Amino acid sequence: LAILSALIILPLISVFALPVYIYNNGIVWQEPAILLIGWFSAGMGITIGYHRLFSHCTFKTYSIVEWILMICGSMALQNSIINWCSDHRRHHKKLDTEDDPYSITKGFLHAHIGWVVKKNDYKIKGVSDLYKKPAIKFQNKYYWQIAIFFAFIIPLLLGVVFNRPWGGLLWGGIVRVTLVHHFTFFINSFCHYIGKRNYDRNTTARDSWIMALFTFGEGYHNFHHKFQWDYRNGIKWYNFDPSKWIIKTLSFFNIAHSLRKAPNHSIILAKIDTLNKKIKQIS
Repeated sequence: LAILSALIILPLISVFALPVYIYNNGIVWQEPAILLIGWFSAGMGITIGYHRLFSHCTFKTYSIVEWILMICGSMALQNSIINWCSDHRRHHKKLDTEDDPYSITKGFLHAHIGWVVKKNDYKIKGVSDLYKKPAIKFQNKYYWQIAIFFAFIIPLLLGVVFNRPWGGLLWGGIVRVTLVHHFTFFINSFCHYIGKRNYDRNTTARDSWIMALFTFGEGYHNFHHKFQWDYRNGIKWYNFDPSKWIIKTLSFFNIAHSLRKAPNHSIILAKIDTLNKKIKQIS
C-alpha cells in the first residue's frame, strides 16, 4: 500500500505542485542543485549498488562502501536490497516467461510500473548470499526509517538552511524520487522495447544509447542480459556508462576489486552467432 501510494501521489504532486510552487516562489539555485545531487546519489545507489554489486556481484568492495550504497539506494524508494535483488535475479532467470516479474510480454505498462502495484505471490528467494552483509541486515530491519529520512527529511532540512524548506522537500525529495523511479523503470520497459539486439536474438532485452543517457549507463541491456556478471553495460570506451566509469575509477584506488568482465572471445562469438541468426532470418 505504501509503495502504491508513493507511485500515485508523488508524480501527481510533482506535476501539479511544482509549477504552482515555482510560479509563487520562483527558483533559487539550491533547489535544482539538491535535485541533481540527490538524483545522482540515488541513481548510483541503484545502478552500482542494488544492481551491479548486490544483484550480480560484478565486483567486490569494502563494507563501508556497501553501507554508503545501501543508504543511497534507499533514497530511491525502490524497496529493500533483498526484495529488489530477489525480483531482479528472478527476472534474469525467468526472462520473458510467466514467472518474470516485469515481463515485457505482458505489456509495456506492466513492465514499466504495473508489476510494482500488482499483487503477486512471489517469495523472496535466491538471495541467501546477501543476508550476511551487515549493511543489508540493518536495512532489512529499518528500511522505511532509512528511506523516509534520506529521501524526504534530509531535503526538507537542507531547504531550511536556505530558508525554503518546502522547496527543498519538493525539489530534492518528491520530484527527485519520481524521476529516479521512472528512469529506473525505463530499464524494464523501454530497454525491452526499443534498441538493438547484437549479442542475443533470443531475448527481448535491447541496447539503447538513448536510454543509457537517462539510466546512468544501464541502457545497453541486450549485452547485460547476455553477460549479466560483467561490471560494464556499455563495453565500448565511448558508451555512456558512468556506473562503469565510477566502478573502474574506484578499482584504481583498490576501493573496488575483483571486477568481472566477459572475455573478448565470448563477446565476439555472441556477436557472430547473432549475425548468423539475422542472416538466416533474412534468407
